[in-house]
Amino acid sequence: MLGLLLLNANQVVATSRIIDALWGDDVPATSRKMVQNAASSLRQMIAEHGGPRTSAELLTRSPGYVLRVPRDAVDLHAFQRLNRQGRTQLVTGAWESAADSLRAALALWRGPVLSDLAETGISWPELSSLESARRAAVEDLYEAELCLGRHHDLVSDLESLVEAEPDRERLCGQLMLALYRCGRQREALMVYRRTREVLRTEFGLEPGRDLRDLEHKILNHHPSLELARPAPTAPGPEVEPEPKPATVGRHATAPVDAGTSAPAAGSPIRTTAEPHRTERKWISVLMVRARLTAADDDPEQVEQALEAMTTAVTEEGERFGGVLQGRMGAQWWLLFGAPHTRENDPERATRAALALQERFRPDPASADDADRPPSMSLQVAVATGEVMVTYGTSGGTRPVDVIGGVLDTCQRLLDQVPAGGMKVCDHTSRLTRDAFEYAGTEVPLAARPSTLNPELPDLFPPGSFVGREAELQTLQGLLRSIRSQNQPHLVTLLGEPGIGKSRLSHELARYDARAADPARWLVGRVSPFGSETPLGALSDMLRGFLGITDAHPVAVTERLLGDAVERLTASERERAVMLHRLRPLLGLTAGPVPAGCGQDPVTECFAVWCKFLEEIAAQQPLVAVLEDLHLADDLLLDFVGYLTDHVGGVPILVIATARPELMRTRPHWGGGKRNATTITLAPLSRAESGLLLSELTEHYRQRERLPAPPPGACSVDPDGFGAALIRQIGGNPLFAGEFVRMYHDCRLRGEPGVPAGPEHGRPPLPQSVYTVIAARLDRLAPEEKEVLHNAAVFGNKVWVEAVAALLENTSLDVATTLGRLERLELLRRVRDGSAPGREAYLFRHELVREVAYSQLPRAVRAAKHLRAAAWLESLPSHRADLLALHRERAADASATGPGDKAGLPTLHVQRKQRSGRASPLALPA
Repeated sequence: MLGLLLLNANQVVATSRIIDALWGDDVPATSRKMVQNAASSLRQMIAEHGGPRTSAELLTRSPGYVLRVPRDAVDLHAFQRLNRQGRTQLVTGAWESAADSLRAALALWRGPVLSDLAETGISWPELSSLESARRAAVEDLYEAELCLGRHHDLVSDLESLVEAEPDRERLCGQLMLALYRCGRQREALMVYRRTREVLRTEFGLEPGRDLRDLEHKILNHHPSLELARPAPTAPGPEVEPEPKPATVGRHATAPVDAGTSAPAAGSPIRTTAEPHRTERKWISVLMVRARLTAADDDPEQVEQALEAMTTAVTEEGERFGGVLQGRMGAQWWLLFGAPHTRENDPERATRAALALQERFRPDPASADDADRPPSMSLQVAVATGEVMVTYGTSGGTRPVDVIGGVLDTCQRLLDQVPAGGMKVCDHTSRLTRDAFEYAGTEVPLAARPSTLNPELPDLFPPGSFVGREAELQTLQGLLRSIRSQNQPHLVTLLGEPGIGKSRLSHELARYDARAADPARWLVGRVSPFGSETPLGALSDMLRGFLGITDAHPVAVTERLLGDAVERLTASERERAVMLHRLRPLLGLTAGPVPAGCGQDPVTECFAVWCKFLEEIAAQQPLVAVLEDLHLADDLLLDFVGYLTDHVGGVPILVIATARPELMRTRPHWGGGKRNATTITLAPLSRAESGLLLSELTEHYRQRERLPAPPPGACSVDPDGFGAALIRQIGGNPLFAGEFVRMYHDCRLRGEPGVPAGPEHGRPPLPQSVYTVIAARLDRLAPEEKEVLHNAAVFGNKVWVEAVAALLENTSLDVATTLGRLERLELLRRVRDGSAPGREAYLFRHELVREVAYSQLPRAVRAAKHLRAAAWLESLPSHRADLLALHRERAADASATGPGDKAGLPTLHVQRKQRSGRASPLALPA
């Protein structure tokens, strides 16, 4: 118990957590009394043996105990402080100081944590977490040493570590770099091949991008692998472990010196100076301010409280994909969307804010406890907007500078929030209305329950199903086949975001509902935020089968699960094992291990879940839908593969919807498996897109009871606005729906609608569409994104020589990178008629080019357009209109003012737009 409390020193540890840690599943009836006796004994020992330096005290705090102890009295805290300090110094390029700090941190280790307890078989999560932190500190130390040119001294140590752990890619990369710098290129390449073989043989994986790039650079003797020392700096004070921004408001700076050329802490190969990278991004900012509510103002207690708050903000931010950008006093701010845009950044930021509020909600039971440390109430604000983000290196991932008015907006909101309250900006509110219950327009109360009804008639109007008849017939045939043959089948629906995967499965549900013997439908969704319950998608299915939600009491959930298992299994032994393995899916305690449980829990869990679904299908044909399988972890992916191979002769159709990223993690998904089909959904044709737009427009008009459009509004010139809109949506049904919804939302609020005439150019781009595309681009490797940005400067059609002329990074292989972008379905290669045998590339989607172009700062765009004009002039013959266009756009980008003047897509994000008359959506007949 003392060991557990020390691992969580100065934090409340619940009694239930102590009981679980001490006894696991074999809990004695008197466990709580035994914990109380142990606490009493600890208090007595502390009183007898505690000295001035270890002035600890064990306090009772609901719902358990807290061991208060000076932070410098626990070497774990000293390690964490030195480790944070070393990592910060590593990022800022202070390599000598980083090596000293990390070496001092690792010197505190004298063997495994709590080794005497570990010998008894205890394996707490905290122990494995600390071991992972130690390994990361070792890798950080070696990186600092490599930056200092000590590769000769490191080789033997690195070889021993890699021999023990050949699957740790960062260590292998560091050994490869050290061997290469020692002139042992052949051995460096052999390390790569051994690592690749281990990863492929044991895990079925290829090495990560960093390791592959390092091998390529070694083969080509790339100059970036040579040692580059930073300029010497004067010694300064010890680096603070917590980041401090330069200012609060429009400009927030991370704790990275913009003048350094340090490697990123997570990369073993970026050791030379690289240029800064700046881009325009839409992000969400979460600001948190803590207000101490206790009268006691002891500075040590205040420091402990703020350190606990920093830990909580970091944990909740990382849980939902945010980055802690800075702290000043008792205020913190996190970024969601930098460095990587996600389609739901506003929702992620709001969920993190609600989680922090719940975590620090005052406990009424301890309100009268005079000895308790200072408690806190939080003020929380979330704002969404466009910023300029600067990274320390061209391939860096941590922002060193963030500038934008959204920081001011969030700060003003925070100043208006009462203690314990929360507010979000107008953009965030409008983008998250479907995810949260709101009080008014600015105060989110709680997350809405997710809807897993497979029909969802309001979301998908029946008349708007266009262009997927062949795919629907294939699914209908498979549904009939599992019934007639009593065999399981796995069908994977692959496609880009919004292409219609979920809609297709919903249409199959509508078709099945009309059958004489409809199947039972169970739907599970892989959460983008992770899940506290193992295998959340299977948990959704189980809850759907039982008819329960999170609001049901535990006793009701227990009873319904027990009744279901009793109906499905006749054997008492099977019933006990099934209950033991299914209970964790509902967040229930697994309970004592029954006598029939096997030794391999994963294999037994697979068998139990498979048996459960098999027994359901034996009573009624079953369709199991797994949404967003590309987000699943290996355990769920393994189970889906296991299911169709091991289930008995019963009718089960497993439908998995996924994006193409699934094929990156599982390149052979479904290949060679019996009873498996993969359907890749292509974009709709222009005619189908026009029909879909018309159907959606009419549906919205009737639903909102809007007047019919004036005569002739749906028969415009094919080269007019309607045709431009069809080109923009690129055959994506989600984009079509968002454009139509944006237009009708404008009309309902009495705002100017979408312009109808071709003189207005393109319609404004809905924020949701922009975010989907930006998230896709942010998943590219840095060199791929750089090439795509330069290609966007030239317009829809581009050549290898043209992109190479714009690149500042002359080491990039442009032809190879354009080929990768083609395989990622962002570009399409075509023959160029201007020269025999010459090839050009077209953007597959017009909006991809627009978003890529919009991410370049205006000054960068102006310079690239001038460079493009110079390249055109250097050709033996060139088109004067293209030359004039680049010069005009360079002038526009150089001028101050709205970004859309320089070719940026105008985003529809504000309530007030430019003045103009609302006009009906004009579409081709």
